[in-house]
Amino acid sequence: MKRHHHEERSKFLSLENHFLNTFFSGLYLSAGDFIAIGRANGLDLQMHSREMLIKDLLNESDKIGTTNDVITSINHLIDERISTYHRLSLEYPGARTALAKLAQKATGTKALLARESRGNPYEH
Repeated sequence: MKRHHHEERSKFLSLENHFLNTFFSGLYLSAGDFIAIGRANGLDLQMHSREMLIKDLLNESDKIGTTNDVITSINHLIDERISTYHRLSLEYPGARTALAKLAQKATGTKALLARESRGNPYEH
């Protein structure tokens, strides 16, 4: 008989998947970015795949009650990336359209984070 490993489903699954897909998020956050955000918020994350790091970052911050701080840190990083997209669009006019789409998606990601930080009113 096969043993199946049952992993608890993350309550942040949609957010995790969003960050792992640059097409939807408009950003690429590296493993180092996730580790730095964790460190800045009291979490010592070990080097793993990006998938494991975002999962650990969100779920561990939820356990210790620092999710809103982590979301604030992610938002600061997104703001930096959006500023970079705008600066690059001025320096490289031929890439302006593509960079504007990335900036728009990154802004949408901030809206998703804002909804997450407010939480689900139907939970609890």
